[in-house]
Amino acid sequence: MESLMPKTFIEALAGGLVSLSLILLFLSLFASLRTHSTKLLSILLLIALALFANSPWIYFAAVFIIATAITELDFLQNLAAIIRGDKNWFDYRKAVQGNIKPPAETVPARQPLEYKILNTLWTKQVNKWPDLSAIFTFRINANSDEFLGFREAGNKLIGEGLISETDSGQFYLTRKGFEHCKEHHREFPPDQWWPEEKINEEKLQRVLQPAN
Repeated sequence: MESLMPKTFIEALAGGLVSLSLILLFLSLFASLRTHSTKLLSILLLIALALFANSPWIYFAAVFIIATAITELDFLQNLAAIIRGDKNWFDYRKAVQGNIKPPAETVPARQPLEYKILNTLWTKQVNKWPDLSAIFTFRINANSDEFLGFREAGNKLIGEGLISETDSGQFYLTRKGFEHCKEHHREFPPDQWWPEEKINEEKLQRVLQPAN
């Protein structure tokens, strides 16, 4: 019968590691020790198997596996990205960690008919009811060459919440649209329907005054 006694120091060391692994296996039954004891158990068994195999390639594989087991995952991912030359990985990490500012929200360029609708509503609202005690509404004739563009521009402004529409298809400024015009009316091109009626400067200044 073959003797179970170790013949070399390496075999004795491997046997000792296996014995220690059995102790760790017992400790892993306790929830508070399970995580660390299980990881250490795996490492010791891997070392013991490498020692029993007594092969340089097995040693190298064991060192690599143990190194990955005890190294933080982020470090390994960064190392792999460096080896691959993957710049996108680091951009992703910065974005996840909040180091990259999100791109500024871009406001789509406004079309001329959108400005024309806003300018018309703004001028007439300020001139007639600057206190919003009533709301100015309007629409253009369906036979007009501008009608299709008028409807398209109006629908876009409705989508932004700047204007709304009556049951009869007339557009009017919403409260949000009125505040938008207060802030941006100086950016509006002069084109509007009924251009002969200019905005009343006295009423305009009254509207622009901050509320007390």
